[in-house]
Amino acid sequence: MLLDIIIPQYKEKNEDIKPLLDSINNQERVDFNNIKLTIVNDCSDVLLDEDFLKSFKNLNISYIRNDKNTGPGLARQKGIDSTSSDYIMFCDSDDELFDKKALYIITDFISKKEPDYLVTNIALETEEKNTLLIKKGKDTFPWMHGKVYKRKFLSENGIRFHPKVRHLEDSFFTTSILGTIKPENITYLDFTTYRWKKNDTSLTRIKRKYSYTVETFDDFFDSPIYTYEFLVSKNSYLKFNYLISFTLGIYIVLYSNLFDYEELKDKKEYNLNRLKEYLATKRNIFIIYGREKVEKIFEIEYSELKERNNITSMSKTLDDFYSEMLKM
Repeated sequence: MLLDIIIPQYKEKNEDIKPLLDSINNQERVDFNNIKLTIVNDCSDVLLDEDFLKSFKNLNISYIRNDKNTGPGLARQKGIDSTSSDYIMFCDSDDELFDKKALYIITDFISKKEPDYLVTNIALETEEKNTLLIKKGKDTFPWMHGKVYKRKFLSENGIRFHPKVRHLEDSFFTTSILGTIKPENITYLDFTTYRWKKNDTSLTRIKRKYSYTVETFDDFFDSPIYTYEFLVSKNSYLKFNYLISFTLGIYIVLYSNLFDYEELKDKKEYNLNRLKEYLATKRNIFIIYGREKVEKIFEIEYSELKERNNITSMSKTLDDFYSEMLKM
């Protein structure tokens, strides 16, 4: 078998996942004997019907169920551990493939070129009705959409979803790959394969008093630390750059409009103290990198967080970070 497509499922019903399965079933020129779908029910009472799954005549579908709810990362990991094809691809159950030749393009490419890590373009549905934003592969971090992974590469480098990361699991997984693979071994294919659909009821988009980042801030803080520890274990060339980036990111979010609520004051102070303690033994890394390089990383991090997390303002500066967090 050439390609495993792994799909976590929790609350999605037959009608919710049908557009995705239709988009795969209706692929053109592809040899479906080389493709297997594994849908992982994350210990949900919302079960897909057996007759419904059998109605997709081109698809070889395996439907398995977690014995406890673990979140999408470990659901995907169960899918990885339950399959054996040479390559792995992830789809979310409320998205779909963008192009009818997407799987032909992907399977033809990986069978001939055998890349460790293939990155394609994705189409994002925007707030504006019937409008798509095409994201080139190099601009799709940290999403896992439209990407294909060689199983042997993941296995040999110990790359798995972290058991303690329920949110930001995609960032941990993707950064672990980027910190392990040689940059020249990342293969970019300039073809749009995946459609990320705007779903107002998803975990990241559902309306709530505080932002998703604030409500999952434990993972926002801890997941990068686990990632950094993984990069250190691999002696990755990215480890120090990543350390600077994620600690600046935590600082930016804590002093952004996302935490601008009186009732979040204690949570904010607690995490600022955590950050200060964590950085107490890391200040030399900032000294070695130099202020100019750190400033560039700060600007990039702030720009990306503004785009991804709806940050509109920040009450502190990089000077404040140096004086408050690093005592410099």
